[in-house]
Amino acid sequence: MRVANKLRLGILGSGCGTNFLAINSAIENGGFPAEISIVISDIESSVILSHARQLNIDSQFIDPGSYRTKLDEAAEAKYVSLLTEAGVDLVVLAGFMRILKGGLLSSFEGRVINIHPSLLPSFPGLDACQQALDHGVKVTGATVHFVDQGVDSGAIIMQDTCRVLDDDTPVTLLDRIHEVEHKIYPAAIAAIAKGEVVKNGRKTARTTISEC
Repeated sequence: MRVANKLRLGILGSGCGTNFLAINSAIENGGFPAEISIVISDIESSVILSHARQLNIDSQFIDPGSYRTKLDEAAEAKYVSLLTEAGVDLVVLAGFMRILKGGLLSSFEGRVINIHPSLLPSFPGLDACQQALDHGVKVTGATVHFVDQGVDSGAIIMQDTCRVLDDDTPVTLLDRIHEVEHKIYPAAIAAIAKGEVVKNGRKTARTTISEC
């Protein structure tokens, strides 16, 4: 990854793109040396693509193929091609509802990150907020992690917490977790852009000490 120059980000998303907007806002405010090169979605009508167009950021829809939860091989090859053509250094999953298993992870090995609405390794996969409520935890949160072949199992980069209230529903809890996500995702990307994140197997370390 480039450190001296701007880190080029490729954002993959399926929904409203609130984390994308938080990342873009942090970059525009001069928080760290990065730029968003391209936004790609598996849903043609997704709001994240509308946001990208309004911001004059290259935005592309790629049909995911016939699978419900992952990209087919042809679609994944198109993702890799577009990301490569855009000169992307780091692939950022921002509400991307497809599991990555094949060519994209190998083409961008160690350079794909995701954010998940729980304190991993607790409550991986779908419905993390419902899982937290069902287990009766009093604290949950959000996790930024590298993506590997498993489901939400990659090395953890950054985490922060969110209290679970007695009257929470999955919707109200997720709304507050999103507030946490919008802080730590830009912070994690900033640390990577500055060359502060060192990955060593299952663990990551920071080369400088800073509050996020």
